[in-house]
Amino acid sequence: MGIFAWRNLLTRPLRTLLALIGLSIPILGVLGLFSLSDGLRNMVGDTLSQIEGVMVIRENVPSPVFSTLPADLATRIRKIPGVRAAAPEVWGIAPNVEGQGLLARSVGGLMSKKGPGALWDQTVISGQDVPAHANLKSAVFPRSVRDRGEGRFLNENDRGKPNIVISRKIAKNFPDADGNPRKVGGTLKISETVFNIVGIYETGSLLLDVVVVMDIESARKILKMPDELVSSIYVEADTPPGYDALCRMIEHDEPGVDARSMNEVQADFGSLMGQVDKLLMMTVSLALLVGIVGIINTMLMSTTERFVEFGVLRTNGWSKSNILGLVTLESAFLGLLAGVVGCLMAWAGTTLANQFISGGLRLGMTPYSIVLGVGLSIVMGTLGGLYPAWRAARMVPMEAIRMGSH
Repeated sequence: MGIFAWRNLLTRPLRTLLALIGLSIPILGVLGLFSLSDGLRNMVGDTLSQIEGVMVIRENVPSPVFSTLPADLATRIRKIPGVRAAAPEVWGIAPNVEGQGLLARSVGGLMSKKGPGALWDQTVISGQDVPAHANLKSAVFPRSVRDRGEGRFLNENDRGKPNIVISRKIAKNFPDADGNPRKVGGTLKISETVFNIVGIYETGSLLLDVVVVMDIESARKILKMPDELVSSIYVEADTPPGYDALCRMIEHDEPGVDARSMNEVQADFGSLMGQVDKLLMMTVSLALLVGIVGIINTMLMSTTERFVEFGVLRTNGWSKSNILGLVTLESAFLGLLAGVVGCLMAWAGTTLANQFISGGLRLGMTPYSIVLGVGLSIVMGTLGGLYPAWRAARMVPMEAIRMGSH
């Protein structure tokens, strides 16, 4: 019966092809969206794996950019048992870089070859308390300058001076007058201040490579933040395995703050992406429903043209269940073919997209997504063929022959 069902599909190539297109496109959409979701998970995981400490910010804010804390909080946190170092930081979105404001950078990026990805390239300022950060063992940016960058990182001699460390991405996004990427020894104008570039780092993360690092006093002037405030405090523990306990202790001793270990941040992001996956599935379910309707239409037209064939098969001993199984098997084969085509299209699409994506975001097909795509397509094909199969099976043999002959 399987061979018979397969041959029936091949004898109507145009109709089979149109049905494949109608069903494979929703599968492509499903796999593409979940590939993006997995890529974001992996990117965030890789980014957080570079950060070992605890980030203390104001309670109920999403990130340090929107947080304000009293500057003397760092002194109190250093007295908590288990704290090895506490380094204050000031964070904020750069008001303008080289005369380009936030809106101009967003619109200009969308009009450029970067497209929507430019929205993720918004430059962020990180003002660091240089002496306090010098005591850290897990600081990301100094390690990135040393391992993959150029020049040097900030030291105590940079306090109060217009010296900055930027990423290779920023160096390329804001070329000099000759159109070349910024280099160590060059300058970069932020707001009304011209800064000297003393170092260039590269983390490989889309989330980290947008940061301009400077002395905390310089950042306060650019972001117009009072001296008595900071955005966040980066905390290192005496024993890294004890970070979760340290977070609870900080939140207990300092009400109104949120101490987040990187494990907690990753878990929260995973939970958020789980909700996003559900929303994506609800969205693409409409496309899947359209695909099922297309299968029903294709199989109904196929069975209508084959009434004589079904009548002859019934007169030669085929039962209703045999006819039901034949038509259902044809639609399942159609779903299988659509699943394979959809997976191939998704693989080609993600491979092509990765040629234009940077910053640690990589799209890809996992064994789970392939099984999901093919399995979902088979289920859709089978469901779409049930009604046409039932309609074909319930016909009396001679009536089917008579109707098919007209």
